[in-house]
Amino acid sequence: MRVLHVSDIHCGRPFVAAHVAAALAVAAETRFDAIVMSGDFSQRARVHEFEQARGILERFRALAPTIEVPGNHDTAWWHAPFGWGDASRLHVGYRAFINETLEPVVSVPGVCMVGLNSAAGMLPQAVTWYPRDWRVKGGLLPAQFAFARRALAGAAPGDLRLLVVHHNVVRGRLSNRWGLKRPHAALDAIASLDVDVVCTGHDHEERTEVVERAGGRFLVSAANTLSSRMRGHRPSALNVIEADATTVTVRPWSYDGGAFVPGATHTTMPRT
Repeated sequence: MRVLHVSDIHCGRPFVAAHVAAALAVAAETRFDAIVMSGDFSQRARVHEFEQARGILERFRALAPTIEVPGNHDTAWWHAPFGWGDASRLHVGYRAFINETLEPVVSVPGVCMVGLNSAAGMLPQAVTWYPRDWRVKGGLLPAQFAFARRALAGAAPGDLRLLVVHHNVVRGRLSNRWGLKRPHAALDAIASLDVDVVCTGHDHEERTEVVERAGGRFLVSAANTLSSRMRGHRPSALNVIEADATTVTVRPWSYDGGAFVPGATHTTMPRT
């Protein structure tokens, strides 16, 4: 099985057409069973940004089945600051142009993918005491992990099982920041799921690693941004996930000379 993982297109001022075109070229030139797009389609959750993102999404969808989740930049947090207001409007633009379903379950032969919406704006599950976190930090509730458990239980035996969330579930090396509120509890909850790979974005740093907790282990696929907002002057990057019956591997591909090329390093985890 082969899955393409891209993230953080950021239609708007940070958008880079050449990066997106190169990612589409990878999707067109290599057979992928599915494509993961882990949030931040827009920069300011504006209609014209979502309209542009919709056109890009349709081009990816023409090449392989896709799964999408919203990012914090896709979330109109001002409709419910600190939980006051109309939380049903947080994702009105995303629902209209990207996907009506915020937590999709997509199954194709050999792959089961479950998306969770970590982009809670300024609702209590994402708000901390630190103003720097406001509008940026993500949050997941126990009911969402219960939903993921049920959805993954429906996977066919031997399927590659992917969990997709926008916010990084491991601490960024360059940013030194966790993506989720209560990150260690989230890691324990994810490890208890029957999941092979967790696909994330948000932190704008390509990263692959095996996470081991008391309840289990999983492989992280953190994709870098396709926009101009890369950290540390690193190139834009996407990830390619490959699996057979015994192992799963994630390899970052970096943008170089007008195209994405496979990186020299990768991370492999045995499948159980």
